[in-house]
Parts: sequence; structure tokens; C-alpha cells
Amino acid sequence: MNQTKLLFILVLIFSPILQADVLKSPSEYLGYELGDKFTFHHDAVDYFEHVSRVSNHVELIEYGETYEGRPLIVSIIKHPNNTESIEEIRKNHLITSGLIDGEAPEKAKSIVWLSYSVHGNESSSMEAALKTLYTFSDTSNVEQMKWLEKVILIIDPCINPDGRDRYVNFFRMKGNVIPDVDAKTREHRESWHSFLLGNRDI
Repeated sequence: MNQTKLLFILVLIFSPILQADVLKSPSEYLGYELGDKFTFHHDAVDYFEHVSRVSNHVELIEYGETYEGRPLIVSIIKHPNNTESIEEIRKNHLITSGLIDGEAPEKAKSIVWLSYSVHGNESSSMEAALKTLYTFSDTSNVEQMKWLEKVILIIDPCINPDGRDRYVNFFRMKGNVIPDVDAKTREHRESWHSFLLGNRDI
């Protein structure tokens, strides 16, 4: 086997591994621009997992499961130079909140918790969570890194994954190629409205 063929084989083998270590934007990872279409919950979870794998200052935690078996997750984002463990952050927050005794750090960081998609048809909220996660995961964003010097950021991309996927499935089946602002068009009339409200508009 000549050197050219060997080099080609090595590139094929190691290229996916090398690419896996690079932080991708939501659009690069999902294959479409955010806002072009709604993202299914499992795709958003995959992206959050991707970010936690390639970003040392982002930690993913699964805190529960929905009735339909979808994972409930949060990403905890610290400054890259912050060496505190999640448990240390939790205890320091409880101390500064007066909930447990102890000596808090002189400059304890604030906790900022962002939750998205409590209602399934809050159509752009999970996409906003994806964009926010990427913005604070990209260490080249100098302004956002300055924020992380003062805060610990927690992002819950979707409080209601079951409702979210119900809506996304509905809209992908019923939505027009060219969006129609007319409230009477089918893309704006979810079937559960008719069932619960006797065909009244809301």
C-alpha cells in the first residue's frame, strides 16, 4: 500500500473524531438555520449533549423524565476559569441565601436560571435556548465570557417536551410552505383547541 492510500485511509478514520471536538453552532449541527423550521425535542437534547462534550465549562444534567419518556435536562455553564464544582456552587448558593449555615465566598456568583417552553406551542422558545447555549459556550465571545465571571448560568431548554413535540408534529404536518398570518388558516388551529373549546378561536 503506497503512502497516498494510507494517508487517505487515515483521514477517513480520524476526520470524524477530529470534527467531534469542535463546537458547532445550532445551524451547523442541525443542518438548517434556526427559525427555518421547528426543532424536535430529541434533536435539541442531542445538541445540548454535543455542547457538553466539547465545552469544558458546560455540564449537562438530566433531572427527570416526562410522562411520554422524554428526558428533562439542564446545562450548567461556568466561566472556563471557574474551578468550582457544581456541588460547591450549590452549597455556596444555599449559604448566601441563608438556607444553610456556613461561610460563603467573599464574592459569591449569582445564579441565573433560564427556562424555556413551558407551553408546547411557544413556538420559538426552544430555538432561543439553543442559541443562548451556543452563545455562552463559545469562548471566543468575549462579552459573554465577562458575564460568566459574575454568574453561573443554568439553561433548561424545554420544561414541556411532550407538548413541544406535539406542536412541532402538528405544525410540520399542517403548516404552509409560505407562512400565512390569517388566524383562520389550518396552521393556526391546533386540533386540541377544537376539542377543548368547542371550535372557538383563542
